[in-house]
Amino acid sequence: MSEHLEKHERDGGSDAAETCGASQALRVEMELSIQDGWSLCEQITRTEARNFYYGLKLLPHAERTALFVVYAWMRVIDDIADDESASVESRTQELDFVERGTRAAFGRDWYRSAANSLQTDGGLTREEYVLLALAQEVVLRKLSIDDFLAAIEGQRMDLTARVYQSFEETALYCDRVASTVGRICLDVWGVRDVRDAARARELSTARGIAFQLTNILRDIREDHARGRCYLPADELAAHGLTVESLLAWNDDRRCAAFMREQCARAVRYFDESASLEAIVSTKAVSTLTAMSVIYRRILDKIASDPRRALEKRVSLSTFEKISIGLRARFGLLRIASAGSRETGGSA
Repeated sequence: MSEHLEKHERDGGSDAAETCGASQALRVEMELSIQDGWSLCEQITRTEARNFYYGLKLLPHAERTALFVVYAWMRVIDDIADDESASVESRTQELDFVERGTRAAFGRDWYRSAANSLQTDGGLTREEYVLLALAQEVVLRKLSIDDFLAAIEGQRMDLTARVYQSFEETALYCDRVASTVGRICLDVWGVRDVRDAARARELSTARGIAFQLTNILRDIREDHARGRCYLPADELAAHGLTVESLLAWNDDRRCAAFMREQCARAVRYFDESASLEAIVSTKAVSTLTAMSVIYRRILDKIASDPRRALEKRVSLSTFEKISIGLRARFGLLRIASAGSRETGGSA
């Protein structure tokens, strides 16, 4: 029996079934469904997370399982927003369903809903399994619903094409789709000294923005093909550019200057959050460092040759990610400061 399941049972796992007044047979099925939900969340993270999974593998089992659930939940809402085969109305309704389910998970009402699905439908959908796993994590640890609801709002921002007129609007999007993840991770990890909790949230917010700005710069062409552009329109205009002329690289001087400024801003957010590793729980340092170095290395590749980065999506090989993970595990890695590569040493 896994360490996480032992904690689940120790902390009243059977309360899930008892809450919904279930028969003994249904209680057993609910317990098995919770385990299936955890397994599904790990599978989703392993198969769909590109830069997240290698970092999470460095965590202790309980924290790793919790963040598999968080990632899977984020994947569910992201997949809904990105499903271009569905109408905006349909995707809106699906996000509304996940919001109701998330509120129920935090209110511990999701167990009753899951039990009803098991009885009437004979099983749970992918979304229902993830919500059931989330409901159990809410029982096991102190999580706040606020960042989950903000993340749903971030996905709603992606349902229709929009122009991000200024960086303030881009930053709000980054906060909702990325900084929320960082703050939820912080809730799972904890900090070394509770007096640093507020500062840690500020730093997690900045690190999340650094990650998402890197994603935005990496995915400009892919996002444009979907009718999306997260680059600040006023900053493009200040350089005499549109996203189309940037992608065409019509003016080397203007395009290079714009990309240089965008990369420099992302670097600043990495630098502003540099003390985060010294504040979070020591058990999370290797994971946080590995994920941050992966993103920072992608940003460095974009900055070193932005024109090529616009032509071909920048990524790291599996070997590079594993190497980063191993070096982080043994404290041989720290995040680079501006203008340098990540180096050996204590995280």
